[in-house]
Amino acid sequence: MISLLEVAERARSGPKMGEKAWNLGLFKKMQQLVAEYDLTYSGPERFFDVEESYADDAFRAAVKFLVETGVYCITSNRVIKFTEDEVKAAVREAPKEVTVGAGNEARVIRKREIEDKLPVHARLTGHRPWSEELLPLPLIVRELARVSRCAMIEGFNFTTTDGWEVYGQPMEAYAARRELAWMREGVTKAGRQGMSIIYYPISTKASTLLAPIDPDYGLRRTDGILLSTLPDMKVEYDLLTASIVYEEYGCYRVNGGSFAVTGGFCGGTEGAIIESIAKTIAAWMVYRDCFQYGGCVRKRLESRTYVPSRTVEEELCVWPTYVVNNALSRHTNIIRFGGFFGVPFSGKQGSVEFLMGQAVSAIGSTIMGSSVVGGGLIPPLTEFLLEVSDATIKAEIKREDIGDIIQRVLRDTHTHERLKEASETKGRKILDNRMIMYKNPQEYFKPIQKIYDFVKQRPSREYLENYNKAKDYLKDIGLKFMD
Repeated sequence: MISLLEVAERARSGPKMGEKAWNLGLFKKMQQLVAEYDLTYSGPERFFDVEESYADDAFRAAVKFLVETGVYCITSNRVIKFTEDEVKAAVREAPKEVTVGAGNEARVIRKREIEDKLPVHARLTGHRPWSEELLPLPLIVRELARVSRCAMIEGFNFTTTDGWEVYGQPMEAYAARRELAWMREGVTKAGRQGMSIIYYPISTKASTLLAPIDPDYGLRRTDGILLSTLPDMKVEYDLLTASIVYEEYGCYRVNGGSFAVTGGFCGGTEGAIIESIAKTIAAWMVYRDCFQYGGCVRKRLESRTYVPSRTVEEELCVWPTYVVNNALSRHTNIIRFGGFFGVPFSGKQGSVEFLMGQAVSAIGSTIMGSSVVGGGLIPPLTEFLLEVSDATIKAEIKREDIGDIIQRVLRDTHTHERLKEASETKGRKILDNRMIMYKNPQEYFKPIQKIYDFVKQRPSREYLENYNKAKDYLKDIGLKFMD
């Protein structure tokens, strides 16, 4: 398989190209591939009623894209090119199982197939900002780490650390080390010293990415780091630098950038499918990301704010996500995380509507072969999602069932009506909840405290009532929970 040093050399010496020219060339290339592989498709009547041959053709188109076009390095403004043999060798050599964690906390995570009966693991949240004005980070990490089925926990990041604003490389490097030290303290308090931690970078500068390497207080060789491919098939020097170092050190790597968006430079839905598959393969070749968030096609970018302007039917983008996951499952060993996006649920933290939205994501991720489902910020939510996943497997829910489940839940939680109302309210902005943290940490934490007491370590009565209602509803639609 092509080495990371060879990738770095090609990022330095590959064909020169302006970023604008690369962007504009993507649409033409994707249109050519869609026509060549006969991928033009308006979508099935049912979400998962897509022929296997379509996923096979989409995968072949993605391989051809990587061979003929390559990936773009935004740092050097050069194209990293691959041969067909290199791409095919990389696909063959991706590991189908990876051990994370140390000692009694070592966990072997294996690739699951579509409709696999193998139970899933859980990855704890992380992946969001945190503030020293809230609970000390080790305490919340301790509570999360007490969920026994969880194999790994992802870190947090900060705008201030020890009273200092996190700005510039020196402070970013310091904050990175503090993040990992606090995470290590938290898992130790939970009695799970060897539990695997995924470093959620403070920034993408190489100095910040490498700062927390420390077997005693920071990242151990059994831990991981998030290194993601960028939209429009792009990579960068800093992440490649970090990948080379972590490859030698021994940490596993995670790709959070395998999604694609329709209407971007890659064109419509079919081009986005090709892009998502190609980005997943590229992340393994360029960064050695052996875990990847489940390939996903979205109708819009996730931004800090957005104005709802589409119907529910336009927002739903499930069958392309199924195609991507099916193609990766059939043709690679890549281990996929829960990544069932595209279902627009609403509801406040801990409400029945919120829990149902989370449950549908867990059902979809389980059916589509994800090996790990993402957990919530409170331990009972993670345990609920694992229960849902197990109940999905026990009930033998099939891929063709998920569309009816989504539509029923959307209808019964009145999500259709709420989204329609939002789309008709011109100029109404919906804030990404995580962004509240930067302006008002207490406001961010308030709804979470209403459903879980971190001091007494127990959920509220309201949450337990909503949990039971959600669980009863899921039983009614066919899931089989353990009594």
